[in-house]
Amino acid sequence: MPLQDLVTSEKPIPLFVEKCVDFIEDTGLCTEGLYRVSGNKTDQDNIQKQFDQDHNISLESMDVTVNAVAGALKAFFADLPDPLIPYSLHPELVEASKILDKTERLYELKEIVKKFHPVNYDVFRYVITHLNRVSQQSRTNLMTADNLSICFWPTLMRPDFENREFLSTTKILQSVIETFIQQCQFFFYNGEILETSDSVAHQPPPSNPVQMVDPIIPLQLPPPLQPQLIQPQLQADPLGII
Repeated sequence: MPLQDLVTSEKPIPLFVEKCVDFIEDTGLCTEGLYRVSGNKTDQDNIQKQFDQDHNISLESMDVTVNAVAGALKAFFADLPDPLIPYSLHPELVEASKILDKTERLYELKEIVKKFHPVNYDVFRYVITHLNRVSQQSRTNLMTADNLSICFWPTLMRPDFENREFLSTTKILQSVIETFIQQCQFFFYNGEILETSDSVAHQPPPSNPVQMVDPIIPLQLPPPLQPQLIQPQLQADPLGII
């Protein structure tokens, strides 16, 4: 079912998404490997099935793990007819990510996000805000913005992995999602740009490629063995001939 059919002006976030996020944040925000560790597939499918039958169902009453709920949330976005981040904007995101100046790059990404359909924009902001809260507990759950982006970018962008041309941009698109998670306050809540280490993809190459390789240290070999003069030892002739 299209995303637009799952929301209203009064309820801009799909109820299923809200229920999953609330459950995760209330019961398992510090779960190690959240969104990386797979939950029980049967439980994951049953969560969506039970919700379809009764929208008022409480996930707490279903006796499911937080990893199963996290898997159900990812499956929700994977099953949408169109990705949450429109295909039409993927090239613009790739080009913006190549801007070397950090501030300029972030403002350009912010302008691209404004091109989202309003429904997609509201849901994307909601999901990224949630992932930002998850990343704030990374000392416990080990899920940094980088780790979360690895788990989530294919779900949000639905790439064509069979397209060879696209494969060259996978790391770039993953870093874009990482940036959205890290700079959530800047993109969606008029916050300041946070000081973070830039991804390697954004750093200019060194002027001298040789600098990328550590200098070769000559191997120190021991001095060659000196030939020794071996004096033959003549044994006494028992017959007295010599």
